[in-house]
Amino acid sequence: MGSKPSTPRAKQNANRPTSTVDVKNDKNKNSKGQGSEKASSDGPKDVMISYSHQDKEIMAKLRERLEDNGITVWVDVAGLQAGVDFLGKIGQAILDAKLFISLLSTSSVKSKYCQDEVALAYVSQKAIFPFAIHSQQEVYGCMGTGMKLQLSGIEWTFSLQSETFEDDFAELLSRLKVELEAQKADEKTDVSAKPFISRQSSKTQKKKDPKVKEDAEDFWKKQYNKQDMVAWERFKEDFSKYFQEQIANLFTETEEFDFLWTNLREELELLNDEDSVDMLLKNNLIGFTTRYGDTLSLWESTEVFVKEMFAIHEVFGMDSSVRVQAIDHLGQFQSPRVIESLRDLLYSEDPNVRAVASVSLAKTGNSDKSTIKRLMKSLNDKDRLVREAACLALGHIKAKEAVPTLLRIWRNDFISHVREAAKAALELIGGEEVEQAMHITKVLADEIRLLTQEN
Repeated sequence: MGSKPSTPRAKQNANRPTSTVDVKNDKNKNSKGQGSEKASSDGPKDVMISYSHQDKEIMAKLRERLEDNGITVWVDVAGLQAGVDFLGKIGQAILDAKLFISLLSTSSVKSKYCQDEVALAYVSQKAIFPFAIHSQQEVYGCMGTGMKLQLSGIEWTFSLQSETFEDDFAELLSRLKVELEAQKADEKTDVSAKPFISRQSSKTQKKKDPKVKEDAEDFWKKQYNKQDMVAWERFKEDFSKYFQEQIANLFTETEEFDFLWTNLREELELLNDEDSVDMLLKNNLIGFTTRYGDTLSLWESTEVFVKEMFAIHEVFGMDSSVRVQAIDHLGQFQSPRVIESLRDLLYSEDPNVRAVASVSLAKTGNSDKSTIKRLMKSLNDKDRLVREAACLALGHIKAKEAVPTLLRIWRNDFISHVREAAKAALELIGGEEVEQAMHITKVLADEIRLLTQEN
């Protein structure tokens, strides 16, 4: 994949320290005064810079030039403590910043922090600006498939020699300012962003190949004529052969294509409205390309889906450094695979993850039986924030099945915030049952209060 021109409004990100040792080293050096006066980075900034500790000199130069030009910058030079505080601030800085600069080097792209930050920037729809200090060939040689996919189609700025830095920086600065102005204009006119998935069409394939633009219905007609369903294994074989060149460009290892196939099959099976074991339905394949508002070609839909799955795999991982921050932004996806992943996160050992997953599920708007059933189980969670989030999520999706349980919680939960959340949920759901039950409860409460006063 080569460097491709594109609008700056893409999405993706790179990284920061290569280990917790790097964080501590930064802290020790900053305590001696190195950069500490600029390290107070609390609050939203124009730009967040992600980098490896080994590239800190270039990062400092880049930051200084940005600030000289009136652009506020968040970067970890304060030596934030490793652990929850460190990870939380890094993740929040990405979410708060208007733009994201990924300082790409052979060191940064191998960092787990970098990979997590790229994934978080991707799922949170940040405008991402890769600034490479090593050649694209060198960087790609060290970069995993997930990051390659997430940075594909985005214009890179290269600064390979110190004597050209100012010219290279001027190019980056120009693009940053264009994006900042565009975001200001959007804020003034209240322009809503298009759905995330619809803006992810690939710029990495050879557009001369008509297969890339072929829609799912035409593909199906060529392969299966008038059949309504086909065996999964046959579809996999036909798909692999038909898009052989595109697959070779996208994946470098067999297990990566296996990753695609496992997730793609699960995605398409989740679209099933009927029992069709080991069969792919024609309507499911077509639905896979049209469910995001825009209709993409079959290959474009597949490529977008792969990017999404790699990003989700990064941020959902138990060792992810930005897990909680990322989950909240998954509500924008309408993918059944994402929704199922959010349901699974309701069983996470981390109560923060469980609570955020409930809120994110509500944001997807999904209200099928499985979602409601799992959210209702969360109403009995031992953590009060999880119970509170589950109440509000059920109210948001207007889950009438939850009314009796929500009424019980409203009347009996020992935490006032949970009772208030249950009440808010009931009011959102509405209906005769809710109105009658709430009326009776209020009347009884008033009567009890009067008896108490009389005594």
